[in-house]
Amino acid sequence: LDYRPDQTRFRIDTVNFETPLVGRHELLNILAGLAVARVFSIPLERLQEAVRSLAPGRMRGERLLHRGITVLDDCYNSNPEAVRSMLDVLRATPARRRFAVLGEMLELGRWSETLHRDVGRYVVACGIDVLVGIRGAARHLVDEALRSGLPASAAFFFEDPAEAGAVLRHLPQPGDAVLLKGSRAVRLERALERFLE
Repeated sequence: LDYRPDQTRFRIDTVNFETPLVGRHELLNILAGLAVARVFSIPLERLQEAVRSLAPGRMRGERLLHRGITVLDDCYNSNPEAVRSMLDVLRATPARRRFAVLGEMLELGRWSETLHRDVGRYVVACGIDVLVGIRGAARHLVDEALRSGLPASAAFFFEDPAEAGAVLRHLPQPGDAVLLKGSRAVRLERALERFLE
């Protein structure tokens, strides 16, 4: 198994695979598909090109380069496990500094504050340099990151994603990496649009 910033390589039996999808979560999805193929007696060798040609869906882990800044666009949706997976991808991305722009995670019910705080602690554990929380309960993840040691100068909270994107335009520099992830209703793509202007 070989995780790289722009691809994942792995081997099953004697068959080598590579895919542009990155992160443990993507590998697990691919392995599930390959397991189903085995049930139907499809030879793994026949699936090498299919795995190689996989690509992330729109706003689901897309990687782009903007003015020398690596951008991980995962704006489509969010939950605690998915955020941790993408923070792992961000941590593994070669960069001078790493920015996590995290929108509120919705539909968590009475566990919302606790789960947002858990993510805030994980941000710090991953060594993320700058955290931007957007909307509602994302305030708890910023608060918890601060309590866990993130400097106040590296933590921001905005209710409006477009405002966050406007501020974000002036923070990352070439060589930095930025992850954007949040629940669909937060409309995190508005922050990305402003950032890319």
